[in-house]
Amino acid sequence: SRTFIIAEIGINHDGNFSRCMQMIKKAAKSGADAVKIQTVNEDESYKKKTKSYKEFKNKNFSDEQIKKLIKYSKKLKIIFFSTPGDFSSLQRLFDLKIPIIKISSGLSNNFPLIREIIKRKVPMIISTGFSGKKELIELKKFLEKYKFKKIGILKCSSKYPLPYNEVNMENFSQINKLYKYPVGYSDHTIGITTPLVAVANGASIIEKHFTLNRKKNGADHKISLEPKEFYEMVIKIRE
Repeated sequence: SRTFIIAEIGINHDGNFSRCMQMIKKAAKSGADAVKIQTVNEDESYKKKTKSYKEFKNKNFSDEQIKKLIKYSKKLKIIFFSTPGDFSSLQRLFDLKIPIIKISSGLSNNFPLIREIIKRKVPMIISTGFSGKKELIELKKFLEKYKFKKIGILKCSSKYPLPYNEVNMENFSQINKLYKYPVGYSDHTIGITTPLVAVANGASIIEKHFTLNRKKNGADHKISLEPKEFYEMVIKIRE
């Protein structure tokens, strides 16, 4: 099937519900197959007074708001899903019947969390930004203990932004050979060049950060694509 393209909203909505609705609409018009947000209980995931705690504070939506986002996304024919930061957030996503669960790079070795998703048979995409060869093999061995196949693996480099000379597309090829699942690329470079190179090298999933205004402070705005750029990336990937 064609490349599955994810517009990573993350917390670029800044906790503003109407802005998130607008971002979903723009992502759909830009040709994305899916939009993704982050669902994080900051008290469970981070220590207070840390930068991450402050960043994620007040960025969560209520269950009713998420239900509205799901319904709105269906109307626009775009898939809505999320990344849980912790077990309580994962349970919320289960209860809300989110169709895909994304595991962030920082949680790719949280096997108890991943096991819960496999038990529920919910399709899952795992980023591997903090994983070296040892961690990639450990993850493979863990996943292969189960017969669940609805899993995607993303090469990712956890640097914001990521310079072009540190992309290491050879590493993508190694990951692609290591796993029997669809392998894709989660991009933190500036612009659209790297996702195109990843697709040319066999990436079946592309995840790219999405914003309405790259000049905004905080979250992932500075490394994100605005709607017109995202549309251009989608067109070139399809070509």
